[in-house]
Amino acid sequence: MPRAALERARGPFIGPRPYHARDRHLFFGREEETAALVDSWARHRLTVLHGDHGVGKTSLVRAGAVPRLLDRGHTVLPSEDLRFDPAFPSSILPGHNPYTRALLASWAPSEFPTRGPGTSIVDFVRAHESTDRYGRHRPLFAVLDRTELLLRRPCGPDRWRRDFLDELFGALERDDDLHLVLTVRTDHLDELRRLMDKHAISPVEMGLRPFAPDTARSVARSCLEGVGSRIGAAEPDRLVEEALVLRGPDGRVRARRDTVEPALLQILGATLWEEASEDGTTLVPDDIEVDRALTERLAGVLEEVAAEHLVPPDVPHAWLRRLVASGGRGVPGPAHEDPDGSLTPGVVHALEDRYLVETGEDGSSYVLRHPRLAGPLMALALSPYSRGLAPWSDQDRLDIAGEARTRGETALAAEHARLALCSPSPLEPGARALFTTLLADLAFERGEHRLAAEYYADAASCREAVGEGAAVSRLMVAEARARLLSGERSRALSLLTAVGGRAHADPSLRTGIGQVLWSAGQAHSALDVLGGALVGGGGVSEARRTRDEIRAEQAALAERRRGEYGPARPGGADHRHRNGGRNPWGHGSRGQPGRRRGTVAGRAQPAGGTGTP
Repeated sequence: MPRAALERARGPFIGPRPYHARDRHLFFGREEETAALVDSWARHRLTVLHGDHGVGKTSLVRAGAVPRLLDRGHTVLPSEDLRFDPAFPSSILPGHNPYTRALLASWAPSEFPTRGPGTSIVDFVRAHESTDRYGRHRPLFAVLDRTELLLRRPCGPDRWRRDFLDELFGALERDDDLHLVLTVRTDHLDELRRLMDKHAISPVEMGLRPFAPDTARSVARSCLEGVGSRIGAAEPDRLVEEALVLRGPDGRVRARRDTVEPALLQILGATLWEEASEDGTTLVPDDIEVDRALTERLAGVLEEVAAEHLVPPDVPHAWLRRLVASGGRGVPGPAHEDPDGSLTPGVVHALEDRYLVETGEDGSSYVLRHPRLAGPLMALALSPYSRGLAPWSDQDRLDIAGEARTRGETALAAEHARLALCSPSPLEPGARALFTTLLADLAFERGEHRLAAEYYADAASCREAVGEGAAVSRLMVAEARARLLSGERSRALSLLTAVGGRAHADPSLRTGIGQVLWSAGQAHSALDVLGGALVGGGGVSEARRTRDEIRAEQAALAERRRGEYGPARPGGADHRHRNGGRNPWGHGSRGQPGRRRGTVAGRAQPAGGTGTP
């Protein structure tokens, strides 16, 4: 299909999703902002891009600044949303921050899951530094998008989130080559500032505002022209007018805004483009038809939110109707009501992320994000308007479950995994293994180690059936740690023996093996394995940290023995232990002297049983 015809089929408006680099030919209206962001990003180590939800922060980065930097020959790391990926079982390296692991997987997807897990942000940056032909260091450009997801009140303990942000800001302190853009909603900016104030960094803040009406008209016109549309010349003005007016539930115009939010412009444009006839010249029909089209789209959005959160569609719909009926006063979120728990914080956050609601001025209630949608929401009746959801693919369900887990909604993530595994439609072996690994990781984090081990074993069988040897090895090491924690030391060591020499090219996996060996009382073997992970100056930070802790423990143990037995004598007890005799502290699952339960290689872990004994 010719490019022009393909673009007409796709449409000139992208809808509620952000622009990506592939959409740069349709990204209009942000020329000055793009130039300003590129300039700040190049000059400063940290640029904070803030604005209201739906103003286009992600689009400005991905479709504006990133392509321009790439055109100039700069190195820009990929930018994707943070998501915990079960391709690397979390029990292999439970002491490694999962948000750090997710960030590095998004920055270097080709290195995951072999080299990224277990690496700190500082070591990652150092491993990816480069110089120009004159030997000067080149900047490494990176993005952390939607930082507000890390600043929201979590569903569970938030230690990992805070530690992750501290690690990220610490990396900026230490390395001049890293140039980072953080995007954040303005209502979370003060909290982000408090976290940044703890570090010796000087961020530059850049605010992003909605479109002025004239800019919005130019954007709509350019989008239509970009796909060769025959839509009439007056239609962009009519589209922007629809975005500016505030209609009441009765459809009458009650007020006008003086700016246009990019997200609302795209939602209106995409909705009406779908309704327009192929050979027509009219984009914006009469008011009644506009509201009908918006109502139909909203029905689909609410059905999608409900399906992702496993609640009936009338749960978000009823809450939104109450919100509209409040007349701008706002209604409480789920922390204040809904005792049956059907309206969860996750549901409200999903409506927030889809540009339907926002927090009110008091910070605790919610109001409608776009008053223009009040009429269509009040008219919403799911049965006549909903088209029904398209069937989810295995990857769709994996993404939904992974996003829920990353947000801290572990029960929802587990339920999606169970539903996928029980689905009448057969799963591909790889997808079945990933869903099973997700359940294993969640069980491990709850401290249900025997159950986790069984899940890991099932996932390994799925991988073995299709010949995915590297994935099998990772799952066997994950199972070994879970077996050790559940008191099955011999079985754990047998699993490590079976992995054998298959982990030579995988420094992250070797690090996990070394930690399990240390926990099983085999410190010398652990040091050998960890040394292999660090050959060539590798950047597996967990391997280096674990090695140093083992050496410190051995030095403390040797000092203690000298105090108890005096100088070592040939043939004496100390000589026997140092030459491979029986460990005087035992080789049972209780681990090494000086180690506390609930630690990983000496590091205390949060509640949930994620540490080694």
